[in-house]
Order: sequence, then structure tokens, then C-alpha cells
Amino acid sequence: MTPAPLPLPKTDPLISVQVSVYALDGCVREAVHAYLDALDATGIDRDTGTMSTVVWGEATAVWPALQTAYAAVAAEHSVIVNSVMSNAAPLPARAAGRR
Repeated sequence: MTPAPLPLPKTDPLISVQVSVYALDGCVREAVHAYLDALDATGIDRDTGTMSTVVWGEATAVWPALQTAYAAVAAEHSVIVNSVMSNAAPLPARAAGRR
């Protein structure tokens, strides 16, 4: 039996990662903005909604950007950073032409 095809072709190493930042020190806005500012400084593409941010790009660029953003926010705040990674999930609408 042949497995059903993915909705989009699998393309390594292009990945997308959904990230949520939870501040444990009560400074929610400051922690989220510290994380987003650090992501922006890396030049990585992102799409931020009300509950999470999706970043995408070549895996070799995304991993260091996530590490940099975590280091920046963790230096200032007690946080949990939750992430979900995929090499097959659809990209945000503004990046759909990249997959």
C-alpha cells in the first residue's frame, strides 16, 4: 500500500517552527518583546500572532536564530519557550511561495 502524499512536497532543509514564550517572572510583554527583538536582529523571517510566532527558513539559519533569541530572553527573564518544528507543515501565507 502506498502512503498518501503530503499536502506539500517535503523539502529539507526548509523548516518552520512555531514558538510561544511564557514569562514566569510576570513580565510577559517584556519577555515576549525581548525574544522577538532578538529574532529580528538575526534577520530570520517571522509571522507573529496573538499566541505564538512562526519562524521559517533554511534549517541552518533557523536553529541559530532560535538559540540566539532564547539566550537573549533567558538572560533577562525566567521563561519557558515552547516550540513545534516541522519540515512538512505549510508555511505562513506570506511565505507560501518559498516551499
